[in-house]
Formats: sequence, structure tokens, C-alpha cells
Amino acid sequence: MDRQRLRLNLVLAAALAILTIAVYAPVRNFKFVNYDDDVYVTGNPQIGQGLTQGNVAWSVTAFVNGNWHPLTLVSHMLDVQAFGLDPAGHHGMNLALHVGNVLLLFWLLAGTTLRPWSSALVAALFAVHPLNVQTVAWISERKSLVSTGFWLLALLAHVGYRRRPSGAKYLLVVVCATLALAAKPMAVTVPLTLVLIDFWPLAMRPKGSGSLWLRYVRELGPVLALAGACGVLTLLAQHAASAIQSVTTFPLPVRLGNALVSYAWYLKAMVWPSGLAAFYPHPMASLGVAEIAASVLVLVVICAAVVAKGRAFPALAVGWWWYAGTLLPVAGIVQVGSQAYADRYAYVPLIGIFVVVAWSAVRLTESRPALWRRALGFAGVAWIAALSLATRAQLPYWHDSVSLFQRAIDVVPDNALAQNNLGMALVEEHKIAEALEHFQKAVAIAPLDTDARSNLGNALRSLSRPAEAVIAYEAALSQSPNDASIHYNFATALVDLGRADEAVAHLDDAVRLDPAYAKARFLLGVLLVKQGRVENALVQFREVIRLDPRNERAGEWVLRIEGQLGR
Repeated sequence: MDRQRLRLNLVLAAALAILTIAVYAPVRNFKFVNYDDDVYVTGNPQIGQGLTQGNVAWSVTAFVNGNWHPLTLVSHMLDVQAFGLDPAGHHGMNLALHVGNVLLLFWLLAGTTLRPWSSALVAALFAVHPLNVQTVAWISERKSLVSTGFWLLALLAHVGYRRRPSGAKYLLVVVCATLALAAKPMAVTVPLTLVLIDFWPLAMRPKGSGSLWLRYVRELGPVLALAGACGVLTLLAQHAASAIQSVTTFPLPVRLGNALVSYAWYLKAMVWPSGLAAFYPHPMASLGVAEIAASVLVLVVICAAVVAKGRAFPALAVGWWWYAGTLLPVAGIVQVGSQAYADRYAYVPLIGIFVVVAWSAVRLTESRPALWRRALGFAGVAWIAALSLATRAQLPYWHDSVSLFQRAIDVVPDNALAQNNLGMALVEEHKIAEALEHFQKAVAIAPLDTDARSNLGNALRSLSRPAEAVIAYEAALSQSPNDASIHYNFATALVDLGRADEAVAHLDDAVRLDPAYAKARFLLGVLLVKQGRVENALVQFREVIRLDPRNERAGEWVLRIEGQLGR
């Protein structure tokens, strides 16, 4: 790379970093939200202890939130070690990782295409597009940021390997791909992207005998094996968390229809990113035939254009198949959760579309007068400015849980998850009566939502309406009979109604299902004392102390009972 080009690349890289930081600066003032942040940070005891040898070992074997992603867990541990539970530091790290990904993407394209301005356009679109707000502004989406960073490093290592092959460079590709997979299983399509950049912009292929695809299988064998192993681990993790939906609940035609609509939806949102929200509930069978047909038509037209023009315009083919291939694992054919699609899923796939846009501009202007290039340059700057403003408008919704889920409800009113999470956020603000309305709406929208029913019971109990709370808990338990927390909450409502014997039975179930449930053991001990079963109560209080040595009330009960028993 000559000095002039290097100087230009460094200037453009600095401008991209400044632009990204300027657009996303408000995230430093954002809070944790009640959407997985408790699972990954605030309510996770291992993460909360920071980086220790034991916690790192735990991360390798742990399935958290239906995923195997040890590197993501270690990343959160490092944040806690550095910043404690101050969300500013966690958000700042997310932003730093996004800036790093923007620069890696720019360097990859600029170094392989020798077109710094087009590469800067792709990186700028990636930097400021509103669809990426969820990935950057949501602490729990750290997994995408870390995974994408190592994904891009794997591609850069692959470029180095192609240009001057060596065992060390090959090993670096494998290591970076492994780390990408260890951060988020969506990186199972890393091998596809390695093949794609060989076609364009490298125009290089693996050497050796046999067909081209056989040579690729031999060369990428370790990466393919790692991707397969990660896929198996992910399926095991999601099965353990009951995250994979059955074909009875989500029939195959429904999944395929939604997947086709999703592919078109991301393209539409790329061009016109309005109505974005944290969660879009799956439409199920209500998805219209006309919408599916329109999506199929769009996709068929694009695929036909790619097939017809792809050989002469390889950036078009590679960009499109990058988008189509990297989106496939999260398109919903294997339905995990109950979302139709999600902004965060577009973080890597839309890179392909941004490449198509930038290199289409190159193709359009390369044989035209300079005025065309200036006009398209101004159009590109205007588009980036408009997207930056749209991202700035989208960011405040991620400031806190109330803002986040009120926005989701405004976008999709029949949104049970948003209604439930907004209710929980209002409970934290001690606005129980307001929260109750949202729990009631969540249950009306999704009668089988156990969390919403349980939260409804909690709100009713807090408002001194235990009889109604019992009804809500009974319904929740009929759906999730092995949920220890519901048994405990049910017991507290029964105590309020003077039905202590029934409460003891539910507390017995709670501690059987969760032996470390100290609160349930303490209440069980108190009720056993009232029943005159002091020996049994003593066992419970001693176990509470073992689980929570700082529980002074349990210690007082132990001393009182031992005094009564003459010990």
C-alpha cells in the first residue's frame, strides 16, 4: 500500500470512528434494561463476581439464556471487574466494540478492493444505520459485537493467508473463527463468508486437486467442524432452555412464510428504517398471503438479477449471497423464541447489502462524467447524515426499560412481551396499579404466558388482593408446575388468606424444585414453627444460614428454637 493511499485510509478511518462515537455518545447515560440484562449481568451471580479462574471455567460449560457463548460471558465478567454494575462502563464498552467493528470492516474492504471511498461508505452505513441501534445500545447484545469483531478478524486473516499462505496464518484464521463462534452461534456461517470473499474481491481460490468445492471442504475442514460443533451445542442449549418452539406451535408453513417476509422486511428497513422496536411478536397464522407473495416476488426478482448479472458484477453476487446466507440461521426456520424478526439479526447480514449499494454506485459512475460521481457523493453523504439523525432519534428508546417497552407497544400494541416487561419496569418504580394494567393486557394477548400470569399475581398481591392473586398463580402453575418462584409467591398469597397449611405444601414444592431457594426455606420455617413442627423448622433455618450467612433473622430463629429445645 503506497503512502498516499495509506494516509487517505487513516484519515477515513479516523473520520469513521469520530462519526460513530458522535452518533452513539448518548449511550453512556443509558441504564440496564429488564430484557436479558439481568440474565447476563445484574442478576447473574457468576458474572457479578467478576473475572475469576472458576468463573472462566464455568463459562466454558454453561448454557446461559439458551446459548453456549463462553467468550461473551467472559466479556461481561471483564466489564464487571472494571466497572462494577455501573451501566455507563458496560455501554461504553459496547460502543468501543462497535467502533472497532466499523474500522475492521473498512480496513478489510479498503485493503482488498483498493477503493477507500466505497469502503468508507459501506463502513459508514454499517456504523450509523438505525437497525444496528439494538446491537450497540443493548448491553445483552454484547455477543454480536464480540462475535462480529472476531468474524472480521478471521476474514482479514484469511486475506493474509490467501496472499502468502503459511501454517501460522491458517491457524490464525481458525483461531479467530473459533472465537467468533464462542461469542455467538450465529457465526456458524463464517465458512460461507470465507468462500465469498475468495470470489470477490480476492478472486483467488484454494489450490490443489479435485473439484473447487472439494478443495474448499479440505481447506476449511477445521472451521466447518467447529461451526458444526457450535451448532450442536447451541441446539442442546436451546433445548435445555425450552427455547426451540415445536412444530405444533409453529407449523413449518408458518415458519417458512415468516422467514420469507423477514428477508424482505430487513431490506425494507434498510431503505426506510421506521417503526423499529425491541421486539416484534410472531404473527403466526395471521400472516397474510398477500404479504408473503409480495416478499417472494421481491426475492425472486433480486435472485434472478443476481444470477443474470453476478458473473459480470461479482460484488452484486457476493453481497447478496452474504446477506441471504448469514441471515439464514436466524430467519426462523428453526424457531427460537417467539419473535418474528429482530433488528439485531441484521448486524452482519446487511454488510452484504451495503456492499451492493456502494459498488453499484461505482459501477454506475465509472464511465460517466465527473459530475455523476460528485452527485452520488453528495447523495451518499446526505444518506449517512439522514441515517445518523434517525439513529439519534431511535437511541432514546433504549435509555431505560419503560421507554423501551412503551415504544415496542406503540409500534405493535398486541405485544405480550412488551406489555409484561413494561409492567415489570413500572413495578420497579413502585407504580403497581399502572403495572397491573399491563400485566392484564399481556395475559389477554397471550393466555399461555406464564411469566405474565405470575407477574399479574404478584401485582394483585402487592395491591392487597390476595384472592385474585391466588387465581392468577393457579393458572400460572397449571402451565409451569415446576417453577419454584410461582410456588413461593402462591404460598405468600395463601398466607395472606390464612391458608397456612396449603402454603406449606407449595413451599415444600418450591424448595424441592430449587434447594437453594433461601426465601422459600425461611418462610417455610416460620410456618412450620406455627404448626408446632419446630425440629423441621430448625432444619430449614439452618439451611437458610448455610445459603445466606448474613441472614440475621434466620440466626435469631435458630437461637430461639434451640433455647426452647434446651440445646
